[in-house]
Amino acid sequence: MPPLPQSTTQIISVLSDPLFEISELIRVVSLDPGLTGNLLRLANSAESSVARPACSVGEAIVRLGSGTVLALSLAVRCRPPAQIDLTPFGLTVEEYWMHCVASVAAADELNSRRIARFGAGFGAAAVLHDFGKQILAEYLTSEHLIQMSAYHRLHPGRSHIDAERFVLGVDHAHIGATVASVWKLSDDIVRSIRNHHSVSNWDDDIGNGIIIANQVAHDLLSSNHGPLADDSELVADAMMALGVEEKTYISTVDGASKRFGQLIELFGL
Repeated sequence: MPPLPQSTTQIISVLSDPLFEISELIRVVSLDPGLTGNLLRLANSAESSVARPACSVGEAIVRLGSGTVLALSLAVRCRPPAQIDLTPFGLTVEEYWMHCVASVAAADELNSRRIARFGAGFGAAAVLHDFGKQILAEYLTSEHLIQMSAYHRLHPGRSHIDAERFVLGVDHAHIGATVASVWKLSDDIVRSIRNHHSVSNWDDDIGNGIIIANQVAHDLLSSNHGPLADDSELVADAMMALGVEEKTYISTVDGASKRFGQLIELFGL
């Protein structure tokens, strides 16, 4: 199982306590210069800043929230290596990472609208929701690739996740959730990763939020990358569960697009 950076492991440990002291989180983040710099840049970006700039780690954390700290920290480990082959999932490495970052932007936008209480793990779940694709890509054999190609040829219009389930007996959502569990991320993060292509649970705010954020990211990037996976019924159910009307969804895509532009540099695009 891929290891996490020490600072990320420490952040997860701190945040696992619902009564954690922010001073402890500040201490851990301050030991990671790269994360500190990214937090300060994001805290002082146009979308996040107020009249007075954030000049310390503590001010940045208070302004952005602990969830953003975790998402940025995880992004260091979760960015795919340039040599990985994600074409079995219909993606280049850049397209995959752009979708992950766009999903974080969508989660941030949904959170800012106070549609639901998504919790501190929302951004982390957004950046990780497709991480299972990276894990699967490392273990796909030539026989798997032939079988997946044949599946798409014989079942035109079916999604890549259908091919995963048919050929491998498992999908990237399940694998990603397993990794998140091993990394000791919270149950709501694990659950939302596992279920982001599954039937919507009416009472699962973060799960429905990730389903919507995933679709927002697809729509945000679709003009550049063409039509992507269609989970229209699943998304409609999630929108209904959270009371998100179509006009709100459209404005969320617009808002997420602006946030995406600010996150590109921080996430290495």
